[in-house]
Amino acid sequence: MKNGFFKAVVAFIFTVAMSFGMFANQAWALGDFSQSCYDSGISGSTLFSTCRTISGYLNPTQINLNPYIENVDGSLMWQPGNFIQTCRYTQLSGPSFLVGECKTRDQVWVPAGINLDEHIANIDGTLKYE
Repeated sequence: MKNGFFKAVVAFIFTVAMSFGMFANQAWALGDFSQSCYDSGISGSTLFSTCRTISGYLNPTQINLNPYIENVDGSLMWQPGNFIQTCRYTQLSGPSFLVGECKTRDQVWVPAGINLDEHIANIDGTLKYE
């Protein structure tokens, strides 16, 4: 009786751990919007694109990147920020690379870039930060 109870508890804990792992993996699925979005561009801090929905339709969508990207001494980083205040000439290079010029702490303009596919995803036809 004791042995059967122990096996049941172990099986239950294993099942819970596996299901938690599956949820964690889904939560960490990041980016790759450029795999299913087309005609993308940048206007200031706004990424716009036409993205495919789950049902196959194309949906025009946009996302303001400013809350998610910061200029850190001339480098663009994924952290809460307001990069557009200290960056200029933003544009897309290729399907997913945001480039521009950003100021350093010394107030010098330097080239900067960040791969938007790292955290921008197409969620059923809508651009989202993940």
